[in-house]
Amino acid sequence: MRESLSPARLRWLGLLGSALMAASAHLAGSAADRGPGWAAGVGLWLVGAGGLAAVWWRLRTVAAPGWLLGTGALWAVPLLLAPPLGSSDVYAYACQGEIVRAGLDPYAVGPDALPCQWLNWVAPSWRDTPAPYGSLWLLVERFAASVSAGSLPLAVTVLRLVAIVGLLLATAAGARLARHCDGNPARVVWLGAIGPLPLVHVVSGAHNDALLAGLVVLGLLAAVELRTAVGRLALAGAAFGAAASVKATALVAVPFALAVVPWARTGRRRVAAGAVLTGATLGTVLLLAGVTGHGLGFVRSWPATAGSVQWSSIPTGVGMAVGYGLRAAGRPEAFGGAVEVARSLGLAALGAVLLLAWRRALRGGVAVAVPAAGVALLATALLGPVFYAWYALAGVAVLAAAPRGRLSALLDAGSAGLVFLTLPDSLGLVTKTKVPGALLDLALVGWLLSRWAWRRPTDPAGRSRMPVGRSGELAGRSRLAPGRSRMLARRSRMVLGRFRGLARRSRVSLGRVDEWRRRRARAVIGQWRSPV
Repeated sequence: MRESLSPARLRWLGLLGSALMAASAHLAGSAADRGPGWAAGVGLWLVGAGGLAAVWWRLRTVAAPGWLLGTGALWAVPLLLAPPLGSSDVYAYACQGEIVRAGLDPYAVGPDALPCQWLNWVAPSWRDTPAPYGSLWLLVERFAASVSAGSLPLAVTVLRLVAIVGLLLATAAGARLARHCDGNPARVVWLGAIGPLPLVHVVSGAHNDALLAGLVVLGLLAAVELRTAVGRLALAGAAFGAAASVKATALVAVPFALAVVPWARTGRRRVAAGAVLTGATLGTVLLLAGVTGHGLGFVRSWPATAGSVQWSSIPTGVGMAVGYGLRAAGRPEAFGGAVEVARSLGLAALGAVLLLAWRRALRGGVAVAVPAAGVALLATALLGPVFYAWYALAGVAVLAAAPRGRLSALLDAGSAGLVFLTLPDSLGLVTKTKVPGALLDLALVGWLLSRWAWRRPTDPAGRSRMPVGRSGELAGRSRLAPGRSRMLARRSRMVLGRFRGLARRSRVSLGRVDEWRRRRARAVIGQWRSPV
């Protein structure tokens, strides 16, 4: 790396980008008040976020986790001193805490029932919507409302600190987990803690997905590290239960804990381990539900969040694309039905992905189970009815601890690109790009299906139609299994390299033998010619 772009200088350039984003929060961070500086604020947001993402990308090869964490702390300072960016959910959190503090049921009424004193800061879609979160997050919201004493900035600060604690928990547990699955602790910090996604939606936006991510990673680590099998499963279940008491989607990661417990390899032991893990998880959920006194009301209020129709969710985007086609064909009333059918198919696809990921995890151990859990969490976010950028935090946190794979670069770029789905005042760009976004989702699904079909045998009996014979068989194998062909090519190159090494060593040995023979011959001739 050139001196002008050394890590030390990149650190300060990243701070400049973070400062520009903080300035944009003051100019364009309020959805209720768009003054004359709003356009300038959006420009600062784009420049600052783009510059920060570029600097962050250049630091991906730094192998010092402590230095990276210090850099992220430096970048976080301007964002902590500015209003929230990219989302106004933190204001809804604060108002839900006021509802719980007042003794109302947050699973039955929205912030406008009190009404909350900060109601004007809450997005209109959330003002009459019950809380979709679990019991643990209700306790956090009530605590923030209690200690703030009517101060909105103080309530936001408390919620930000809780989110940062979750982020640090995910980072610390992820770094230890990375050592068990051949991952890189520096990558855990770089991707999961100091990237644009956590800086914008955790440090600034204070989303509760950060606490969810920390508890999920802690649960996976507990299943790997603790000495006694029952103890590790009980602690893992408690962590997963606490995570599910923030958002129910954390339950997706529970089955993958069985795959990382060496003791639970046989059928009976696996059943026993599953019983302990399930009991600890459900027991924690019920305990926290009893502490709040509101029970499991989030089960009935959670579907209310599915009312948003945005192409950021892949199944919803496909349904929108089909619905637009039906509108063009004179069937505008069929738009809603197309979206619902596509969402149902998306949930079916999600079930298949989760099952395949779990089966793969059970056969591969820790190094396979951890990335499989991350894929399952990301699939749950992307294939659900609604997707926002911060929904990916848990999946990214788990995958950051996994070994790098073929799609790691796509994951890295995608986690940075997600922050550009919203503007500083939480205005979603997906709402302004409905038609092209829906068509993009349709094209993506079509491309994935075509790739899957290309890998399948073309003959109905399941046999390839490649020509019979040795050459045809090899051609069929190389076409149907490119990964195996690449593996064979690498092995061939390794064997050739070893042969070349043996040839070089043989030539050296033969040269030494020839030299010895020449010296011996000269010595014998010298003895013959000697007059003695």
